[in-house]
Amino acid sequence: MAVDIYNLSELVSSILIFILSIFLIFKIGKSLKLNENEIILIFCWHSFFAFFFMINDLFHGHDSNAWYNKAHIGKDFYFGNSFMYAFSSVLQSLQIKYVAQNLIYNLLGTLTVFIFYSKIKYLCKYKSNKKFFFISSLFVLLPGLMFWSSGISKDSITIFAFALMYYSVNSKFNIYLFLFSIVLILLARPFLIAFFFAGPYLYLFLKLLFDKKTKYKKKIVYILILILMFYPLILITNIGLLYLGHVQEVIQYDLVNIYSLVTDYMQSSKTFYDSTNLGIPADTFFLKRYLYFLYMPLSITQESPAGVYFSLENLFFLFVTIIIIKKFKFNLKEINALTLSYYLSILVLFLFMPLIFSNYGIALRYKWLIIPYFLLAFLDLRKKIK
Repeated sequence: MAVDIYNLSELVSSILIFILSIFLIFKIGKSLKLNENEIILIFCWHSFFAFFFMINDLFHGHDSNAWYNKAHIGKDFYFGNSFMYAFSSVLQSLQIKYVAQNLIYNLLGTLTVFIFYSKIKYLCKYKSNKKFFFISSLFVLLPGLMFWSSGISKDSITIFAFALMYYSVNSKFNIYLFLFSIVLILLARPFLIAFFFAGPYLYLFLKLLFDKKTKYKKKIVYILILILMFYPLILITNIGLLYLGHVQEVIQYDLVNIYSLVTDYMQSSKTFYDSTNLGIPADTFFLKRYLYFLYMPLSITQESPAGVYFSLENLFFLFVTIIIIKKFKFNLKEINALTLSYYLSILVLFLFMPLIFSNYGIALRYKWLIIPYFLLAFLDLRKKIK
């Protein structure tokens, strides 16, 4: 269904949101210690791809078009798709139309890149990281990230929420930004919240396991406590199951039942995409699935220009991966517990995503929830290496 963008309400709302965006990018950009040239260049660069995303959506009617055209507030408001319809409906009731809504999401994507770039600038001030500044900056300015953080989509919200959470814990803890990022993830893709409980849980477990000051008997007691704490994580997992539509009225708290539901979903995903060229072959060895998730498509013999570009982008990912492996150092000094927990959460997310999803399109989007933090962790762990 086409969207009518040629009307006065569309024009007025777009101008107002654009002016607000300009005000916010300079205010927030300067607070992140970016200069005016960096702010303008990043905003223009991201806006170019946001415009491309919007035009593509207008002519092809993808998800963004659907969120806008089918906007409504359901009787039983819920997460995920329901939130997207409701949020677009609320904005339309305030006369914030299609182009203006795209400008709002463009603002979120621009702020995401601001956070990544500002952290790279900071981490690359250290002598051990200076040589990685150019390639790291290029990495977070790739068109793939610009494209998937644009438009009326859950991807834009989720990518921004992840970046905001990282910013809130990486230096001085900001409880308000942290809680706001949690809310955004819950609204857009609630099943991802479970991974941010798994990260701190794993951090505590590893800290206890390798703590030389804690006596053996105390370790056993603490480990038992951690095992008991695992049950609340199972409760949180049910949010994800509700989101996926596996549980309708009665929440299933049973671990065996949850495992069965997840494995059934994984198997159905494998079976569905096995008969197409859009996903990972069903018989792919599980370790190889991680390579598919990160680097496919990797052939320049693609049928479309977009396919050729994403192949080149994945080739660049492979190049950066080799650098990270070759130059990796492990120095935990001056990295706070919350930041380490965040990195572990991203690691756990990465361990699960290639096994759960078999679609290349999902991988192209979801990898931007993961790979920027691999790069940031790489720089963070090196920053005090002489």
